[in-house]
Amino acid sequence: MSNPSVPASMDSSLPVTTRSRLVEIFRSIMRVREIFMVILIIVICIFMSILTPHFLNVANFVAIMRGFAMEGLVVVGMATLLIAGAFDLSVGSIMALSGIIAAWLLTAAKMPYAVAMLGGLGVGLLSGTINGIVVTRIKVNPLIATLGMMSVARGIALGFTEGHPVINIPQGFAFIGQGSVLGVPLIIIYMVVIVVIADILMRRARAFRQLYYVGSSPNAARLSGINVDRVMFLAFIGSGVLTALAGVISMARLTSGVPTAFAGVELRMIAACVIGGCSLSGGEGTIFGAILGLIFMALITNALTLFGVSIYWEGVVTGTILTLAVSFDMISRRRLKAS
Repeated sequence: MSNPSVPASMDSSLPVTTRSRLVEIFRSIMRVREIFMVILIIVICIFMSILTPHFLNVANFVAIMRGFAMEGLVVVGMATLLIAGAFDLSVGSIMALSGIIAAWLLTAAKMPYAVAMLGGLGVGLLSGTINGIVVTRIKVNPLIATLGMMSVARGIALGFTEGHPVINIPQGFAFIGQGSVLGVPLIIIYMVVIVVIADILMRRARAFRQLYYVGSSPNAARLSGINVDRVMFLAFIGSGVLTALAGVISMARLTSGVPTAFAGVELRMIAACVIGGCSLSGGEGTIFGAILGLIFMALITNALTLFGVSIYWEGVVTGTILTLAVSFDMISRRRLKAS
């Protein structure tokens, strides 16, 4: 009987031992999603470099990394929540509101840079705390809790500014988002440093490994002595602070706080995490895999731009990729369990 994990042509033309080895290699790749994502990204890069001469150059790659650098901070927080068995739909609104508050403190209140930065981060800390309390103490589903926070944060951003952007950001503060060191943009450095630290902590630190236990089985984690509510609460706070940091730095880069900015970014972040190996059921995934998923999404967006596709179609592509990623994830997990 032919093996359903490999094409029929491969089944009929290769010896049994060779086929079995290829099947095992395929299953190993599927178990380690990072390997699969690296291969997929390399294939896309080769494909794009053949189709357009504008893809394979340093300027384009720097532009791609600039584009998703701050989203990388949000992905770290989102991946942490997904691993713990939750998610946050309010990240886009929190990014906008944190940028608005920091910009207002800089321009209208004339506060020092450090105070403005702390004010923006305070938005993330407060929103993460509220989300965490609502989910862990009141036992509201994360979907409803964060959906409510999304509406509240966006409403405050729009009401506080009456829909107008906050402009005239001091150039000194703008350096945080626009500056570079030895030719490398600071926002890329921020992302790399935070991603590396977060990935190491998730793999090596015992406290962070508790997120996997909570996401896999909250009841089992509770019976083993883990304070499940505290772990989930801290995950929401961490995600909120990272999201706010991304919002403040993005405001510095754009030199304005825009109340309507970052709408729909939450779907991109969830899609990136799922593509990179996180499960909506919790207990699986890595920070590195989530970042690879984000890179994949950024390459797709860049491809659409290079081919002259309108940016208004990006939502269609993101939604389609999210649906396919979740479907592929479910199918591959069922096959691996069956094997």
